[in-house]
Amino acid sequence: MYIWEVSYMNILFFTVSAGEGHNQVSKTVAGYIKRRHPNHHIKIIDTFNYIHPNLHKIIIETYMKSIKYMPALYRFLYNRSEVTDSSISDVSEFLNKILLSRKLSKLLTDFKPDVIVCTHPFPAEALSVMKRKGKINIPLVTILTDYTIHPSWINKEVDYYIFPSENLAYKIPYLKIPYEKAKFFGIPVDEKFNITHNRSKLCNSFEIENTFTALIMGGGLGLGNITETLNYLFAYDIDIQLLVVTGKNEELYRYLSRIQRPNVKIFGFMNNIDELMSVSDIIITKPGGITVTESLIKELPIIITSKLPGQEERNTEFILNNSIGMVANSPNSLIFCINMLKEDKEKYNFFKQNMSRLKKPNATRDISNFLLSLCKENKQ
Repeated sequence: MYIWEVSYMNILFFTVSAGEGHNQVSKTVAGYIKRRHPNHHIKIIDTFNYIHPNLHKIIIETYMKSIKYMPALYRFLYNRSEVTDSSISDVSEFLNKILLSRKLSKLLTDFKPDVIVCTHPFPAEALSVMKRKGKINIPLVTILTDYTIHPSWINKEVDYYIFPSENLAYKIPYLKIPYEKAKFFGIPVDEKFNITHNRSKLCNSFEIENTFTALIMGGGLGLGNITETLNYLFAYDIDIQLLVVTGKNEELYRYLSRIQRPNVKIFGFMNNIDELMSVSDIIITKPGGITVTESLIKELPIIITSKLPGQEERNTEFILNNSIGMVANSPNSLIFCINMLKEDKEKYNFFKQNMSRLKKPNATRDISNFLLSLCKENKQ
């Protein structure tokens, strides 16, 4: 009998609301543990919002505006910090003064976590400083949320890193990460993505045709060039069914809802993306880490029509280098990609086979069990 079956554990997650991915990873793992071990105590801290809501608003708005209005500058800073971490260190000095606040220290003292999990590099950096100064002595785990290893995630005080793929192992010596700290469990997503659905029944429930279907998404926030993509497809009058998810982008949903075409169906924010993926043959999207992972598990070949600078550019490289998708930078190339995947069954199946090889459907379970094992060790 495991100790966590007879005693409660305290597990503390630190995330940052820069997009949906970091939060979603925390919620996925926390939810899995809580469902199976309801006696455990779990907290998810949205780091900047917890310290001060105004700070949170300033930082997140600055981040979102920088990638939207100054993508070249954001890309330059991201690329520069891949080879030198000086800019990251400068930011971290500022953040550490904030994060090492009395409020955060009190949280750690009161909650008494058995393990701390970070799904964003900034809290991981600050907590590493606390460990370095001897303020905490708690196992610290970092879960990466994109298919790259950026130096901002790496701190020698972190006890374990959970990486998305063994394909990134080549970076470990360069970043001076001890191999025993590397766990290649994958990016955690809800286990419902492992369910095999009856496609015909799902098509009936969505009131759509059971035909070749493209799912068009822009992540949880409905970002990317969804409108432009649809205009391309309408101009070419391409013969496929289109399912469009606008996420939390209510303005986009209202705008697209005016479309009256028999082969197009518009959805807002949904909790059953797994079912939409189950009735789709391809996904047209921007390459966020969570979307790529969900597509991998569902073996849904990817067509990228837009990408945010930095990490999504690295996700794109991962997709292309592993032959699990294609990039369409123009209307002509988008139509070419769709037609190839629709008509060339050999190419289509090649992508699906690669996705089957790369996917990690048990990531959430493996990560959760690993965290519980660390809690057990810390309790002893």
